[in-house]
Amino acid sequence: MPTTELKQLLLNDVLVDFVALKVKVAGRWRAIEAKQLVLLKLLLEHQGSAVSRDIIMDTLWPNVVVSDNSVSQLVTQLRKSLQDDKNTATFIRTVPRVGYQLIANVSDAPTLLDKVTPVTPRTSALFLTLGLVLGAIVTLASQFLLAPKAPSLNYEYQSRITSAPGAEVFLRYSPDGRYLAFSQSNDQQSQFDLAVYDQQSKTVHSIKNSGYSEEAPVWSPDGKWLAYFRYDPLSCDIRVIPVSNAIETWRLSPEFKLTRCQQRHGPTKLHWVDDNTIYTTHWQDEQPRLVKYTLAFSPAPTLLEQQIVGDFKPLTFDINEQQKMLILEKDQGWFSVSEVDLTQSLKRTEIKRSRHSHAPLLFDSEQGYYWLGDDALRRYDYQGNEQLVHQPLGFVADLAVNLRTGDIAHAQGQARVNLYQIELDLSKDAPSIQNTMQLSSSARMDILPAVSADGQQTAFISLQRRGITGFTHIEVWLKHKQRKTANLIATLPSDIIPKYLLFSPNGDNVLLADEQQNIYLINTFSRRLVPIISGFEQLNGVHWSADSHSIYYQVRNEQSANEQLQWQDWRYDIQLTSNTLVKDNVAFESLDDEHPLWQLNNSYLEHEMQVRNYLSAALEQQLPLAQLLPSLELFKPAVFKHGIYYVLRQGHQLSLYCYLTEQKRNVFIKELGVYGFDIDINLNISSSVDGRQVVFSQVDGIETDILLHKAIKAVSR
Repeated sequence: MPTTELKQLLLNDVLVDFVALKVKVAGRWRAIEAKQLVLLKLLLEHQGSAVSRDIIMDTLWPNVVVSDNSVSQLVTQLRKSLQDDKNTATFIRTVPRVGYQLIANVSDAPTLLDKVTPVTPRTSALFLTLGLVLGAIVTLASQFLLAPKAPSLNYEYQSRITSAPGAEVFLRYSPDGRYLAFSQSNDQQSQFDLAVYDQQSKTVHSIKNSGYSEEAPVWSPDGKWLAYFRYDPLSCDIRVIPVSNAIETWRLSPEFKLTRCQQRHGPTKLHWVDDNTIYTTHWQDEQPRLVKYTLAFSPAPTLLEQQIVGDFKPLTFDINEQQKMLILEKDQGWFSVSEVDLTQSLKRTEIKRSRHSHAPLLFDSEQGYYWLGDDALRRYDYQGNEQLVHQPLGFVADLAVNLRTGDIAHAQGQARVNLYQIELDLSKDAPSIQNTMQLSSSARMDILPAVSADGQQTAFISLQRRGITGFTHIEVWLKHKQRKTANLIATLPSDIIPKYLLFSPNGDNVLLADEQQNIYLINTFSRRLVPIISGFEQLNGVHWSADSHSIYYQVRNEQSANEQLQWQDWRYDIQLTSNTLVKDNVAFESLDDEHPLWQLNNSYLEHEMQVRNYLSAALEQQLPLAQLLPSLELFKPAVFKHGIYYVLRQGHQLSLYCYLTEQKRNVFIKELGVYGFDIDINLNISSSVDGRQVVFSQVDGIETDILLHKAIKAVSR
């Protein structure tokens, strides 16, 4: 079958959309990786014949040395996307000692005309009888059928609302749609002031400029009050001011303190859903929780009650006028968007599932639609259909929907994220910094540093979000301590979202793991990216052998009858370029006497939890957990042989600390600047085994402006 112009095809009962990278299985659209579709196209081109493994490798990995196992794993992934069981295959058949053959029934995607049954003489009488009934129905429904269909929204760029140094975030429209409230950072980006844009006068008004940080404004449902967080270096309050008079006088309005709040990390928002109810999040039981405030306004605004709602763990959420909640949560590496009815059973209904967080999240003005930000401005319906509204030059930091007009305002901008290396002497009572240097350029965002065991090399991801070229570039760079500049060692395909890097003990190779549980090998000399592990739902404990010749890892075996032994030990041999099953039905590899904390890495599924629990127990008498735990979520710590490096966020200030495990002592290292608004990137620390060489990502500045896109209602008949 020719495949040069493929858009949609029907394989058995599965609809494949080659353009949108989706498959519709059992009536539901699901995302599918581009490489799986390339394999599917190759099988379609040879329909009826078996395609050899060599042809697959040459076509899908040209000029790249890959193992035979890469083909097997890719076929496994494709079968999983199509929900094809290899034991009773109806899509792809394995041809022993040859390759794979497409055996599915292939047809064009069905159209409306395809579903019409042709009229035969046998059915003529039936149509004659039904004609009278149908005629009556058509007559009664003609007025409805001739009426305009529900409007579909399109969007066009209207204007830029702000253009000032710093970041404008925490956007919120007033209930009548006239005003847009937001927080605006000062020149040092150490605090936020409260501002409001008036759409009638096209003017920005400064509402609060107190010397403290006023963040996340929200309007009361009647539009007469404005609530917000006020942060100072030592505390946090939720405050409200009246805004029913002229906007020019709002800056003089009296403030009312509702309650104290946590000095937590990240951009949490307030959601004022009815006259007496506000929702937000705070940390409790070592996790973010949904909290409900019940208010009274006579004689003055006061807090009556505070309670935790359900078992939700929101990264971000939104609530509409019907008290339906959209919530983004994380579970075992997956991010899920769900809808919850807050007036009834609090049951989650999952709408979207992804390896990427896609924050911010917001309800649309039309029921059944919602918005996601981050790398682009996108509008979704609950069936998973996507409408790309705007592709920014940088990233989308925040957004707000005008519920009266459907217009969308969003903050977009750029961030400067650089890498810094410090050399420490930990032998003294007070650790001393012997050397500090910047490793990377400000032209890109440099993240996910990994330091070799001896501290001589640092590998990192260099990310250029969408720019004037219209592309996002992701590269792997290597910096040697004795060399002045870093060197490019790999350019990543667009479908690889890096998760972590891991050096071999001898420093000759680097492993790259992505968000899809795939592992790639990069040799620092040949500078070639080779896929070596893929096709598994869950990986654990990826680590090098002491001689750097092998990579060991665990995969989950769901078919094991013993729940305690649902794992398999595997080994990848670099010289043989092959994966081998070492042992089946083994226990989950985690922290124990044979695996001390410092020998584990980010590939261990419980590593993050173990580091968090260890530091929580060690520092609970020195630091409030509501401050420590969100900081650990923001900035991933580095564990070395004698301690743990971690970053503590206090207000907007970031500070680097080291907890020395043998001495049971917590020491301050240095200030890392301010970080007022979280952007959706991975921030982490990496260290040599002895802890002398430390590399960390540092956000040196965020610049955003607010843009407005107008909703255009196109009515069709």
